[in-house]
Amino acid sequence: MKKKFDKKVSSISRRDFVGGTLIGSGVALLSALAPRWATAKGGANLPPEFPQSIAAPLNTLDASWTGPGGVGSYAKANGNTHDVVNAAHTFRNRDFDTQLANAEATGEHFDLVIVGAGFAGISAAYTYLKSKPEARILILENHAMFGGEARQNEFEVDGYRLWGPQGSNGAVWPLDGAKKIGMYSDLWAELDLPTELEWQEASNSDLKIPKDIYSPMHLTWEETDLGWFHDETGMAVNPWSNRFRDVPLDDKTKNDLIWMELYRQPQEREDWAQWLDSMTYKEFMKNEMGIDNEFIDEYLNPFAAAMGCGLGTDVISAYQAFNFIQPGVNQYGRQFGIGDPTDYVYLASFPGGNTGILRHLVHRIIPNVFGDAESLTEIISNPVNFAALDGAAQAVKMRLSSLVVNVHHEGPAESAEKVQITYLNDEKMHQVTADRVVMAGQQHLNKRVVTDLPEAYRAAMDEFKHSPMLTVNVALRNWKFMDNMGVASVRWFGDNMGGWFTSLRKQMVLDGEEPMPLDPEKPTVLTLYNSFCTPGLPLHEQTVAARMQLFSLSYADVENEIRSQFTKMFGPGGFDADRDIAGITLNRQGHAYLVTPPGFFFGKDGNPPPSDVIRKPHGRIAFAHSELMGYQMWEGAAHEGDRAAKQMLQI
Repeated sequence: MKKKFDKKVSSISRRDFVGGTLIGSGVALLSALAPRWATAKGGANLPPEFPQSIAAPLNTLDASWTGPGGVGSYAKANGNTHDVVNAAHTFRNRDFDTQLANAEATGEHFDLVIVGAGFAGISAAYTYLKSKPEARILILENHAMFGGEARQNEFEVDGYRLWGPQGSNGAVWPLDGAKKIGMYSDLWAELDLPTELEWQEASNSDLKIPKDIYSPMHLTWEETDLGWFHDETGMAVNPWSNRFRDVPLDDKTKNDLIWMELYRQPQEREDWAQWLDSMTYKEFMKNEMGIDNEFIDEYLNPFAAAMGCGLGTDVISAYQAFNFIQPGVNQYGRQFGIGDPTDYVYLASFPGGNTGILRHLVHRIIPNVFGDAESLTEIISNPVNFAALDGAAQAVKMRLSSLVVNVHHEGPAESAEKVQITYLNDEKMHQVTADRVVMAGQQHLNKRVVTDLPEAYRAAMDEFKHSPMLTVNVALRNWKFMDNMGVASVRWFGDNMGGWFTSLRKQMVLDGEEPMPLDPEKPTVLTLYNSFCTPGLPLHEQTVAARMQLFSLSYADVENEIRSQFTKMFGPGGFDADRDIAGITLNRQGHAYLVTPPGFFFGKDGNPPPSDVIRKPHGRIAFAHSELMGYQMWEGAAHEGDRAAKQMLQI
């Protein structure tokens, strides 16, 4: 096996923020209207007004907020950049209405327009094109790069090319296990992705290093050399192995942690799924497991949020906790007949996360988008040929940095023959028409963009609440300090915004080569998935508080916090921030995860689940997004995109 890389080429607290900025501002801010919404604006087919949760325009951010984006094709698309956030909030504030009324028709008509170039949107294009290869398809994406959250950061450090995921990261592996738990997509085989995988082994280190970043957060802590860091006691290595001897916890909390892992006999009942969806995860832990412990909540909240729940135990449905294999509720897998998934599956990650899968899909619908790429490595790592995205003769066109602001039928939805789509690109409004549309974005945008929605759809879309996530990739010149301290993964505790967990991970071997080094003397990337849980607030207010925290942080704030936190944790191992950190890239996702409260999955008060309403086409418009599954995984996004495309093929 060749090693490709040998070819050298002041602390801010969450409590301080919430107490001083959100809650301290008073309830009057909640449900207030934005200042510039007071006067109705001219123009037809405008959306209804939606009350904002915070009276803040949030459309004057600049490059100092975004920070550096690394190198390569993704350098100007690190998460929701200031350009993306400013444009989206200007639309939300209704400041585009005058321009909308004066939009210029391009004269273009398409068989299908897809709004959103994430997994759902690209999958919809792929499915539609398989059935109608002669179709003319336009994909509109508001970011400067396709992929949704399946994008990557790239770095050049001391002659090595490094990658890190911006968000979406991990395919359930092995494939037989993925099929067993219903987390498999036929796209894996159709795209000729590998059916067997090999991972690199570390050089010059005896550390136990995991294959992915999520499992060592808690699921399989035994698969890594894990450190727990507290300010007052420093780093405790492998605390589970010695009953938390070296961590500052009382005996009850230590026993609760152990019981959390040993709990094996939940109530047996036929309606277990609906029953779990009738309570929060915190209620399940308290009433069924007998755990009512503030530290356990603190321990689980960022883990549950990062895994995909978005927020913590106090607001998420216990059934959602089951979906993401949280302690205690995961035992219902045995009743469901799948056992404990942590015993036989984990997440397989390409160097840049699920970007590797997404790029294979884009390659199928726009073959020259990565030049002459043919091999697995070339498709994953070749630069994007942006000129190929909107070629005159190709079946699928893609326009980036194109914010769709209005979609409606030309006439009554039940009898219209066309749909009109208006989008902002290069500070100008453009208008195209299509026979069909797939809205492949989240519901907080769909309810504003599709202006002729029936009230039932809009009410269902209102049920979708989203939490933010800040994914940070830290490029290091070496990780000798971790090797010196005997830790491959680290969890730290405290009321700060400098993260909570990070880990080394083995890289997937691609075409017989290791894409990045795994040697303490050589560079690597550490990824941090940072959530913004604020226990005690109701769900809606908590999602708003979380976004306000995210938007309040400049790049410099986060950079300084991480440098400080790493110095505290790793200083005893020889870490020096100025010497060892080569770069830090932030990827903000303002609406990263759907947060599902009790009743979301099976409905409540006699009403159907909101996803059931939204999955029905509205005239010539279908909706597709992973959140309609209730959980956001790439496999679910592909399923929803495929379903929506097939619905449109029937029209």
